[in-house]
Amino acid sequence: MKLRTRLLLGYGYMAVLVLLTAGGAAFGFFSISEAIDRILSENFRSVTASVEMMEALEHQNTMTMSALLTRENIEEGLLLSDQSFYAALGRAEANATIDGEAELLEEVRANYVGYVEVRNATLERRHEQPLRAFSEEIFPSYIQARQQTFELLDRNHQAIIEADRNARMTALQTAGWLGLLVTVALVSMVFLARALQSKILLRLEELNEVAEAILVGEHWRRFDMRENDELGVVSRQLNAALDARDELQAEMRGRINQQKQLVLGLIWGLPGERMLVGLDSHLIASTWTVDHHEVVEATLGWLRARRREILEAFRETHEPAVIEAQFEGIDVEIRLLATQDGRPVGWLVQRLDVSDDASTPENSPPEEPSPSPGAGSVGRSSVD
Repeated sequence: MKLRTRLLLGYGYMAVLVLLTAGGAAFGFFSISEAIDRILSENFRSVTASVEMMEALEHQNTMTMSALLTRENIEEGLLLSDQSFYAALGRAEANATIDGEAELLEEVRANYVGYVEVRNATLERRHEQPLRAFSEEIFPSYIQARQQTFELLDRNHQAIIEADRNARMTALQTAGWLGLLVTVALVSMVFLARALQSKILLRLEELNEVAEAILVGEHWRRFDMRENDELGVVSRQLNAALDARDELQAEMRGRINQQKQLVLGLIWGLPGERMLVGLDSHLIASTWTVDHHEVVEATLGWLRARRREILEAFRETHEPAVIEAQFEGIDVEIRLLATQDGRPVGWLVQRLDVSDDASTPENSPPEEPSPSPGAGSVGRSSVD
């Protein structure tokens, strides 16, 4: 699977979890709000209507007792109280939402009608003992109507408690689901972070380690390309580039060795002992014997120390320098080699204290170039 696909899937998964969490929170808050609204719009209205009906009953009962005792006219007050009771009863009937509430309201209406009939009939008669007539005729009907109204009030009150309990349960369930989603999101983030670390960060660290190893000379090291993703493609391309570099270096080394052999063959055919040194003061080819290794090292050390000075003088005069010097008791001639267009390319060092006829034996093999960074001790040197 491509690395980009993995990242997109991971971020998509996290986005889905975030959307689910936000959607769950919104749904939970909506459910709680709906439950509260239902409590206010249904049960609370019924409770208010029940309270108004009870107040109307109490008011009628008080006026009825007062009328029996004082024989005052309370017809208008009873009419207003009846209207208030029936108005509250109508609102309760229109808002009947719980089980059995409609049947209970019918009983309340029937009991109230019976109470009104008994009340009116008692008020139309004159009584020698008004309190006894009230307690024997009106009060039982009043108590029955009041009990029915109180039962309606209690049932709506219990409905409010139940609705509140349901709202709390909904809130707890919503909080539980949200907690579960948040936990899943956090755990998923941990796993995604570990996957990101193992699939990307550790591999990038490995790429950096291999690159640093190649930089310090471990040219055989290669990048891990087992994964078939973007980093795997980059690793394969880098490995291919390193292989191509190694092939090119091998080809160049072959060509350089061939050229060195040509140079050795050239200077081997010349009389005397000579060595060819690169412009960087590294030995390229030599026909000097092994016995003069100290002289070779001293010469190379002297070139390293004086080459900047000699090259600056050549740039000013455009004439290659020819210098005679002595190292370890042996006289040598150091000649700066330059191309036709005046570009310095190296040094030719020739031994002077032997005759030209004393050339190296024909059948002895030429000495392979062995550049060495250290310079031997330099003896007396003289520069013409």
